[in-house]
Amino acid sequence: MVPLCWPCLHCCPYPPAAMSGPPAPQPPALSYHYRSFCGDFERVETALERLEASGFYWGSLSGAEAKRLLSPHPPGAFLVRDSSDHRHLFTLSLRTGAGITNLRIQQQGAAFHLETQPGAPCPPAFACVVQLVEHYLGRAGHPGGPCYLEAQGSRPEPLALARPLRCKVASLQELCRRAVRASVRAGTEGPDLEALPVPRALRNSLRC
Repeated sequence: MVPLCWPCLHCCPYPPAAMSGPPAPQPPALSYHYRSFCGDFERVETALERLEASGFYWGSLSGAEAKRLLSPHPPGAFLVRDSSDHRHLFTLSLRTGAGITNLRIQQQGAAFHLETQPGAPCPPAFACVVQLVEHYLGRAGHPGGPCYLEAQGSRPEPLALARPLRCKVASLQELCRRAVRASVRAGTEGPDLEALPVPRALRNSLRC
C-alpha cells in the first residue's frame, strides 16, 4: 500500500524579479506554467502532446473549477490539469466519496509519479502522465492497491480511478494506441516492440 499525500494546493506566483521584462519566447503549445521546466523541453512537450490527445487534460483549470466539474459525478471520476504549484507540472483531481482530492504529479528525470508523504516508498514511475493514469485505472478496486491520505494521521483511502472526465473526444490515433496497448503484454519493449506490425509512429507512442 502506497500512502500518497493530499497536498493543499495554492497559487505560488513567480517572484517579481522573475516577472520583470518581456517573457522569453515560448512555443505556442506551452503556457507560462512550463518555464520552470525549460531544461526538459522535449520531455515536457511529449507529455503535453500525449495528454492533449487523451481528452482528459484540462490545461490551466483551477482547483475550484475542477471541484465544480467533478462534484456532480460519481466517485472515481477524474481529470488532469496544470498544477497551481509552479514546482510541479500536473495535478490529478479525483472525485471520491468524501469530496474532491488533488494529487500532485511529480517529474523526476525522465519519469512521472504521484507525490507521496515524506518517507513513504516511491510509487511506480512512468515515461508519461497518460501511462501513469492507465496504471491506476487498471488497479482500481484491487485489494492492496495504492491509497492516499486526506490528512496526516488519517485512515488511508483507496485510490480508485474509474472514469476520466473528458474536455474533448480522444483522437483516432489515441484510440488506436489504447487498443494496441491493451493487446500488448505489459512491459513489451526493445526488439519485441519493434516487431509489432503497426506504423512506426504508433510504436513510438507505445513507449510513452
